Amino acid sequence: MEVDAICEAHKLNETVTHSLCVSRMDSKSPFVILSPCGICQERLFHWGYDVEVAVTNTENQLVFKALKSLMPYHWYHAFD
Repeated sequence: MEVDAICEAHKLNETVTHSLCVSRMDSKSPFVILSPCGICQERLFHWGYDVEVAVTNTENQLVFKALKSLMPYHWYHAFD
């Protein structure tokens, strides 16, 4: 579902500043926050490496991190 939201924002020329991926196994399971997969990270890079994405830390708390901290060796460094 996040792919649809990302593509729709791009189509409407809207800026994405934050991304959150929520999932659960079934309707009775608790919600969990998933960090964006590599493909979604690449799509989010369209808006820059400062886009903040939701992750959970070791205490299971919601934290936002910039894409650049998730992918410190990303190819965007070639164009800095």
